[in-house]
Amino acid sequence: MSAGAPSIGEEPTQRTEGHPAGTAARPPVLGFIGLGEAGFHIARGLREAGLPGICAFDRYWNVAPQSELVLARAREAGVELQPSLQALVEHCDIVVSAVSATLSVPLAKESAPFLRAGQLFADLNSAGPQTKVEAAAAIAGTGAAYVDGAIMGTVPGLAHRVPTLLCGDGAQRLADALGPYGMQLTVLDGPAGRASASKMLRSIFMKGVVTLLLETVLAGHAYGLEDDLLDSIAETFAAGPFREVANGLMTRGVIHAERRAHEMDEVIATLQAAGVDDTMSRATRDKLLQLAAAGYKAHFRGVPPSDFHEIFALGH
Repeated sequence: MSAGAPSIGEEPTQRTEGHPAGTAARPPVLGFIGLGEAGFHIARGLREAGLPGICAFDRYWNVAPQSELVLARAREAGVELQPSLQALVEHCDIVVSAVSATLSVPLAKESAPFLRAGQLFADLNSAGPQTKVEAAAAIAGTGAAYVDGAIMGTVPGLAHRVPTLLCGDGAQRLADALGPYGMQLTVLDGPAGRASASKMLRSIFMKGVVTLLLETVLAGHAYGLEDDLLDSIAETFAAGPFREVANGLMTRGVIHAERRAHEMDEVIATLQAAGVDDTMSRATRDKLLQLAAAGYKAHFRGVPPSDFHEIFALGH
């Protein structure tokens, strides 16, 4: 934070860091750009946790029929709607952008002229690291601090308590300001982009496993085996702690990649015979062929390494 800039939740005449719970400093004025699913649930959760004065701007607030949902959410969350983006930004200490990845940079650019020293601009959009870096650059020079926020769970179920990673020059200040209200915020060292990179990479598994499951059960349904398949998969992952199971799957997988790639040819033929899409199965075969060509089996002399970190030795 620059010298002399008011901290979040302070009156301009007071110069103390953040808004620790139990101090005389006023709570931060929080404003959401967008009252979509994420903005609505987080705002409502914070309001129920005792944070007053939350406001929001949604571009559909006066556009029928979308306005009906926006107004209903505002009432339920107990937030005050602002008539424009400018009004929201100028009114708040903390501006939270919670819309979509495609709007991350445009909203940062639109907000920049109205930002001031001491404010925080928290970008919670599910965008990649390069997008967050560009958004941070858009508000550089305004005096406001940028926060790259990556939501790492399901917002409707957890609301404001959803685990969220933060980085950027305003990350610690945001954690200090909103942590007392129950937000589960983890600050990562480093500039904007690191938190969102973690989310994007986690999505490889979280979104990929959904498509694998769907292809599996759709094929299973064609053979009347969907429930049996899920039970079998559950047994595999219940065999031990997740990291232990994952370690075994990866270390054995790189050793036996060539054989398993040939087995996937049979899997693909099985799906094709049932008229089931085989997109994920073909991708699995191709990845296994890449792993086989990378030389892991020769490097480890046919013996699976004890720890998956050893796989990185080949630089792939």
